[in-house]
Amino acid sequence: MSQILAKVIQAEQLLAAGRAAEALTIAQRLLPKGPGDPGLNSLMSMILLRLGRYDQAEHYARRASQAEPGNAALLVNLSITLMARRRQDEAVSVLRRAVEIAPTDAKARLALGNALLDAHDAPAAAEQLLAGLALGPDAQLSVSYAGALLTMGYIEEVVAFTREAIRQHPEEPLLVAGLPLALTYQYGADPDEIARAHRAYGQLLDTLRPDVPLPFTGSRDPAKRLRVGVVSPDLRQHSVTFFIEPFFQLHDRERFELVAYSMTRDPDAVTARLRGYAAVWRDCANMSDMQLAQVIHEDQIDIAIDLAGHTLGNNLPAFHLRPAPVQVTYCGYPDTTGLTQIDYRVVDAHTDPPTSEVDAHATERLWRLDPCFLCYRPLADAPAPWRDPAYPGPVFGSFNASRKINRGLIGLWSRLLHAVPDSRLMLKSFDFSAKGTTERIAGEFALHGVGPERLEFLAATKSLADHLALYSRMDVALDAFPYHGTTTTCEALWMGVPVVTLAGRTHASRVGVSLLRGVGAAELIAGDEDGYVRVAAALAGNTPRLEAYRAGLRVALAASPICDAPAFAARFGDALRAMWRRSSGAV
Repeated sequence: MSQILAKVIQAEQLLAAGRAAEALTIAQRLLPKGPGDPGLNSLMSMILLRLGRYDQAEHYARRASQAEPGNAALLVNLSITLMARRRQDEAVSVLRRAVEIAPTDAKARLALGNALLDAHDAPAAAEQLLAGLALGPDAQLSVSYAGALLTMGYIEEVVAFTREAIRQHPEEPLLVAGLPLALTYQYGADPDEIARAHRAYGQLLDTLRPDVPLPFTGSRDPAKRLRVGVVSPDLRQHSVTFFIEPFFQLHDRERFELVAYSMTRDPDAVTARLRGYAAVWRDCANMSDMQLAQVIHEDQIDIAIDLAGHTLGNNLPAFHLRPAPVQVTYCGYPDTTGLTQIDYRVVDAHTDPPTSEVDAHATERLWRLDPCFLCYRPLADAPAPWRDPAYPGPVFGSFNASRKINRGLIGLWSRLLHAVPDSRLMLKSFDFSAKGTTERIAGEFALHGVGPERLEFLAATKSLADHLALYSRMDVALDAFPYHGTTTTCEALWMGVPVVTLAGRTHASRVGVSLLRGVGAAELIAGDEDGYVRVAAALAGNTPRLEAYRAGLRVALAASPICDAPAFAARFGDALRAMWRRSSGAV
């Protein structure tokens, strides 16, 4: 083995181990010996990418592909740097060229599929991913194809596909994690099965991940000022920040030191605002889970809080390494994580009634933060509630993500539309601009005899204020099932629109129960499908009631515990203190 090759291998091993800075030192010494070498330039690109130096990474990736233009792997590397710089169209173009060069290259198909998913073209992504799977079984292609199905809202199909993929690749954590996520969206899924699927993920991590001891060396004093670490990929304008910002802003700084571990790749004005509330802010988007766990451990965090659960970009594998003595999951995901290393999940007695069955479904201990586990921060410049007469009623509406609009829910909503013959349904989702999404939903409604003239699809608006203004066209908001809305429900109530919800048996299907009880509108909670149709239909034909809701719901929500930010911050802080005291043996 030549000395240069040995150094290249050493740099690659350092990069794989998360030691990118050391790898860069070696690569910088090697490059002058072969400045036009595509392999060395590609190595430089990958190292710089890991370090977050995206413009330089692109420079070296281009040099590599120009030196060997027929190499599909080098084009894939170039596309990765372009995606990091948010130049999706260019990345897709580069990857199409890679697939043309090497149509049987599964990695090129995977990269193109993922880029198309990122560009909100799930049907085209699914086509590429299926073409890759036709070449042979592949765990990563299966993960991405399942993601494409979920994005398009084909919930039954993604559940069936993921089960089969797990049989083929039983040790792929992303597949095993994908099954409980998909089941959370499935109409009629068995809560016991959902719980087993979550536990299977935690058990797989226990099997696969090395037991890396990260012993806590800080003080166990139950009364000390606590270092609280918050980990999230969504510290930006995102639904999670509507509910965590009150604690960021109003936590007692004498009792808590807040350390934010931002995995956010697209920071914005909300990111900047949250940064101002934290005592320490760490940008960790380019860290591996092992690196993140090590940083949390070195920071001597007392309580680490996960805000993502099984959602995109989560860091559950880092929590599995237990970098903090007390670990909590909150808000970002409506179910258990499946990890026994996470000690508590914050809920309330409405979302998770205190029964042995409910408690048994969680691997964490449920901490019921009553009266409501959520605190909503409304948009400061939200428009006033009003009903736009240019859009005659009755109009039902739902602004929930399209993947929540499953076949069972479409059947239920179709029953409602038939019960109110002159009504229409207005749907809005950020992904309605994606190809195939609205066609899928309209096709399902057609099977129930609901024509396109009774459906209105609205895509993303330019601003949150514009989004909220659309509630002026709606009379009754319809909650999704079994995955209830959270932000969407609060927004509708803030805009004076009553939300009808169907209470289920899981946390995901009971968030609406907590919110409606919190605002004093329990009459909008249905116990079964017949009740859901009955309540919504009766509302649609009762103009005085609708006007009363329009006039009073914002006032009621503002006066409720759901919007009492100081009280929530104090309750949440008290809960963290109690968790810490219990872990320290003081309780």
